[in-house]
Amino acid sequence: MFTLSELQSNQFEKADEHFGNVLIVGLGMIGGSVAKALKERGLAYLFGSDRRHDELTLGVATHVIDFEAELDAEFIEKMDIILLATPVRAMEVVLEQIKPFLLDTTLVTDVGSTKGSVVEAARKVFGSVPANFIPGHPIAGAEKSGVLAANPNLFENHKVIVTPLPNSDALLVDKLHRMWTAIGADVVSMDVTHHDHVLAGSSHLPHLLAYTLVDALANSERSQDVFRFAAGGFRDFTRIASSDPIMWRDVFLANKDATLESLDSFTEHLQQLRHSIEVGDGPAMFGVFTRAKSARDHFLRLLEARSSSSASTVKPISIKVLPASLVKGEINVRGDKFLSHSLITMAALSEGGSEFSNLDMGQGVKVTLQALRDMGVVVEDFGGQRIRIHGVGLNGLKAPIAPINVHESELSLHVLLPVLAAQKFAVTFVAEGALSSQPFVDLLSIVKVMGASVTTSESGCLPFTIATENQLINQYKIDVKGRSRQLKLAALIAGVMSQKNVELNLPRDLDGSDAVLSLFSCEQDVRTNDKGDNILAVKQGQKPQAASLDVPADDNKTAWLTLLACLSPGSKLMINNAGITQMNSAFLKVLLANGANIELHNVNEDQPLTVSEGKIKVGFAAFSGFTIKESEILSVCSELLLLCVAAVYAKGTSRIEGIHNLPYRWEDRVTTFVDALTIIGVPCSLQAGVLEIEGCIPCGGELDSAGDYHLSLAMLALGMRSRSPVTVNDCHKLLEEFEEFETIVESLGFHCQLTQ
Repeated sequence: MFTLSELQSNQFEKADEHFGNVLIVGLGMIGGSVAKALKERGLAYLFGSDRRHDELTLGVATHVIDFEAELDAEFIEKMDIILLATPVRAMEVVLEQIKPFLLDTTLVTDVGSTKGSVVEAARKVFGSVPANFIPGHPIAGAEKSGVLAANPNLFENHKVIVTPLPNSDALLVDKLHRMWTAIGADVVSMDVTHHDHVLAGSSHLPHLLAYTLVDALANSERSQDVFRFAAGGFRDFTRIASSDPIMWRDVFLANKDATLESLDSFTEHLQQLRHSIEVGDGPAMFGVFTRAKSARDHFLRLLEARSSSSASTVKPISIKVLPASLVKGEINVRGDKFLSHSLITMAALSEGGSEFSNLDMGQGVKVTLQALRDMGVVVEDFGGQRIRIHGVGLNGLKAPIAPINVHESELSLHVLLPVLAAQKFAVTFVAEGALSSQPFVDLLSIVKVMGASVTTSESGCLPFTIATENQLINQYKIDVKGRSRQLKLAALIAGVMSQKNVELNLPRDLDGSDAVLSLFSCEQDVRTNDKGDNILAVKQGQKPQAASLDVPADDNKTAWLTLLACLSPGSKLMINNAGITQMNSAFLKVLLANGANIELHNVNEDQPLTVSEGKIKVGFAAFSGFTIKESEILSVCSELLLLCVAAVYAKGTSRIEGIHNLPYRWEDRVTTFVDALTIIGVPCSLQAGVLEIEGCIPCGGELDSAGDYHLSLAMLALGMRSRSPVTVNDCHKLLEEFEEFETIVESLGFHCQLTQ
């Protein structure tokens, strides 16, 4: 055995920081793992103390610790850190033993599962909790026990909760954080009371249930058959019943109040579920199971994020378009994304069950669905873009267990924000990617008009927190004339949620968003003012009713396919389920006014407030140059890049005014697209908000879509008649949102190649 002086001069691997002499009191699995983790990383000289002398002998023999130690002056006065890893009921005795020899500069901490009892033990021993006593709790472990179960990697990517007190020494608190971090833990701070209530639900109650279930089954008349035929589910659920009984007896006694509170809440929920089974209430059971699945899926996502050592990388995907493609065939297109977001949101707020088929199930819609599930909405997914949503009414949503992450889905934010502005609970929104730095001043203004409070950055960017502090305003007007389609949708949902008199000043062209409200039996009055604008009044006090719909084709995909057929000689395309009502009529008007060969069938022009589908028949035609005025720019915003492609292949010069009036992200897209046009030899200029494009045949080349869905579609269309292939890089977002892309382009004869 080494002496201490020999050990200090021995050839230990030097770490960035050394914590000096560390004493582990209690060489069980947790204490032994801390010791082994510190020792193998060269972070400390390890001493061990345990009432079981055999464990100490094993600890030295297996190189878990360097020295055996006694709890006396010889050792205690030399320690830099003392970690108590004994059962919680034994900690008071240990503190009594070390008290006479303990220096104020020695950090004392513990690994107990309860913190209130440990703090109370320290208070009994010392009169008040010393500033150098800082409780802690690693959220890691296994059903095994003893020093031979020590695992030096046990704490990697696991949470450790440090629970400092108001009088704790800040330097020692920081030292404790550094020690746990050095052995791979993710360290957080929490107050003692909150810790005990959180752990009562997340750790203590599950152990209690596992012990009780196994004991009940073991003492039942059918115990032999129960265990004989038990499968993986039983094994997984009851695994923790193999944990140390003494330790868990002490935990439940030490954290009695918080455990009983969690147990009472669980018992109440169990009784409700028992009643549902007794009376055969299938929807109620399904609701419980769906909410539970959603909550556990959220937990698994947290675990996955925690265990990832580095951020996941997306493999780059490029698509090469070969010139002289034909677009020929008859197809059905997957449901409209904008309409899908609208439908599932309104269905969640309705009375009864709504069913939809041909729903868009791209990443953005999945974000909205997940958020609604997290707030208690039951969603049955039958596969094949068909779902049933059990509505909870306007005020039936429940507070989510975590902030709502809209990821990169701007539309999810627009449909969810006005809904949650009218709820009784506060909620925080977060986002990822470029969306997190985009200002939403106009959208937030709608929420504020509703009477909700908003906490956000000065620039109006995410994250922000929404809360309804006051009664919603009795009557208000929202002007969305000249604003985006998404903003108009948010205003319409705000009108439904407010249950008050709401008037919306809308653009002249209704785009079908209004039809969604009618589908759910929400009445509206539309009148025209002396300026020719539509004034839509949402009647107060309405409760949306369940609805069903076979969702018409996606507006943007339909527009893209229509453009491809217009550009390619010999093309003949029929889209059977085109969304005639919600399709951007301004986009079609520009094409038709400049020579497009487009026929619309089954258009119900007499009933603008309906969601209907019809057929679009498209063939090749030569375009002529066109002008889009500044007053028209916002009406074609979502298809503007496609119109830029039409301008490239048009005869003459096209002029698009008012680019500077576009929403931030769209103006940025146009700028990027102009750069792409320059790369492939298209004469164009963007000055003072005016874009001019001279028609020509592009030369082809390699373009970067910057991972943007709309840019990817437009750049691919540029390759329809280019002189040489056009390769578009970074198309992963396109394939996420347009899941059927490969199937459709292959069936229509659009020649392109995907490479990674």
